[in-house]
Amino acid sequence: MRPSIPDPENRVSHPTIRTILGASAPDSLDPFSTALLVIDFQEEYFSGKLPIPDGTRALNNARRLIAFADRHKLPVFHVWHVSPSGAPVFAHDSATVFCHKDLQPAAHHKVVKKNHISVFQGTELHHELQISRIKTLIISGLMTHACVSGAARDAVPLGYNVIVADDASATRDIDAPGGGTLPHDVLHKSALVTIADTFGAVMGTSAIVNLDVR
Repeated sequence: MRPSIPDPENRVSHPTIRTILGASAPDSLDPFSTALLVIDFQEEYFSGKLPIPDGTRALNNARRLIAFADRHKLPVFHVWHVSPSGAPVFAHDSATVFCHKDLQPAAHHKVVKKNHISVFQGTELHHELQISRIKTLIISGLMTHACVSGAARDAVPLGYNVIVADDASATRDIDAPGGGTLPHDVLHKSALVTIADTFGAVMGTSAIVNLDVR
């Protein structure tokens, strides 16, 4: 007897909370109230102690987002993590604290230095965004589960709409509690699903740069 094929219309659905509440991905951007955050594309993740397998892909897509932002005159904020001298990672006097050579800030971009997971903790970013009347943040960076998620989580209670660029972000393999290793792609996807469920839209770079800007 041939096994029955499940009827697609009877499949169990698992919508995000945002979907249940009626949220949807944006179809346009307001150039006067949208900014781009490019988080932690620093050498620590490329030549340092925290290598990210998909880091180069994320960096290349972040460059596309920057080109898009510059074309439409959206503010661009480069975020760098800087730790005290002698810190195991991101020490301010180390070679790996510097941003990647292929993602140098332009003269008209702004640089925000942080020493917490979230760029909104201990910096003037929120103040600067408020001065510029920014309401929507496009977020990309390293690592997806940490500083990208941290920015998204803290931005929403402050009143910002959040768009996370999934392929302009990435993370690394991590040893899991109790043994084993959590692969970077699983951790990346889990972080994005969490963001999509409760914090903001998750979109690919191509989809973002093809949004109407008006």
